Amino acid sequence: MKSMAMITEKDIETIKMALNDSISDMNIELKGNLADKKREEILEYKNKYNMVLDKLAKNPSVYALGEYELDIAAGGLNDAIELLDETATDDLTDSEKNDILAYKNDCLRLVGILAG
Repeated sequence: MKSMAMITEKDIETIKMALNDSISDMNIELKGNLADKKREEILEYKNKYNMVLDKLAKNPSVYALGEYELDIAAGGLNDAIELLDETATDDLTDSEKNDILAYKNDCLRLVGILAG
């Protein structure tokens, strides 16, 4: 059985990195020409991700997050996984591919724990 007690300091860093990656992608998307409704939707998620990121920066423990915030963290992990899938190209070195795969696998494992 997977439990939140299994989440390590390294895992918290992975969650923070995933949230940062997702926020960075949102910032790029917000620079584009978007419908008002889509812009508001992206800003809402960005604010949620920033809120969780700030909480983890102040207290790097999964226990610092409530159930709602854990759901947001899982969403950030899922978004990061999608970004990894979108940006995977053939021009990466084997080392880069291995790093990306390890990061993706960590994100997938953490989503499984948070969804458990």
